[in-house]
Amino acid sequence: MHVSRKPLTDNEMDAVVVRALSRLGALAPSRSFAAAVMVRVALPQPRPVVLYRRTRAWAAQPSHALALAGGYAVSAIVALAVVVPWLLVRLPAIGFVADRVLVRGAEFIRQGIVAIAEWSVVSGLAGLIRLVPLSGPGIWVAGVLLTIGYTGCAIALHMLLRTPKGKDVVHVRA
Repeated sequence: MHVSRKPLTDNEMDAVVVRALSRLGALAPSRSFAAAVMVRVALPQPRPVVLYRRTRAWAAQPSHALALAGGYAVSAIVALAVVVPWLLVRLPAIGFVADRVLVRGAEFIRQGIVAIAEWSVVSGLAGLIRLVPLSGPGIWVAGVLLTIGYTGCAIALHMLLRTPKGKDVVHVRA
């Protein structure tokens, strides 16, 4: 390239710069560079996701889950205790249907109890129950055996459901 002493115009200077830049080699990062950098970048989780995960972890503990279930049951009972009477008073058609359902349900239950009582008398079950002594050492032995059986089942269930000792439990997230 021959450079003369005469001053260059703007267009000529631009052409010289563009030619010089075009002779330079490619100075771009490799294709895997962005991926390698992004692997090291720790992006914070959005706040709702963090709150959801914390709440889920809190509720996963058995005592907390039991408290949540109890709270839910109490709220459902209170809501029903408020809404059902309100509906029965405000909407006569619902009150009429509810009255009919209650009357029929009570009659069905009464007939079932009478049928069971008749069957127990006819089959001789009532006579067998009369023969069972409700006092004395027999009832105490039966009570103690039932208590021991129940306690044994509760202990066995506890043993089955506990975390194995000396082993790390890995929680898998779906």
